[in-house]
Amino acid sequence: MSFEDIRNRFQVPARKGARVLVRGQPGTVTTVRGLTLRVRLDGMRWSQPYMPDELQWLPADAPEAPQVDAEAEPGD
Repeated sequence: MSFEDIRNRFQVPARKGARVLVRGQPGTVTTVRGLTLRVRLDGMRWSQPYMPDELQWLPADAPEAPQVDAEAEPGD
């Protein structure tokens, strides 16, 4: 499936980089896998699969997630 397929099937504004809330936690859509969208929650390194109807879609002008610096040491 593609983002277009997800948009048409679920009537949601699915696109790469879209900002969403998952059970109150903000995240960013990263890709499509079958009927699920992979979402990287803010502060996490990996994305997880969610059904499109599980997500609360934020406006297109919602702020971007802070980037996780994989080389930063805790306390830097």
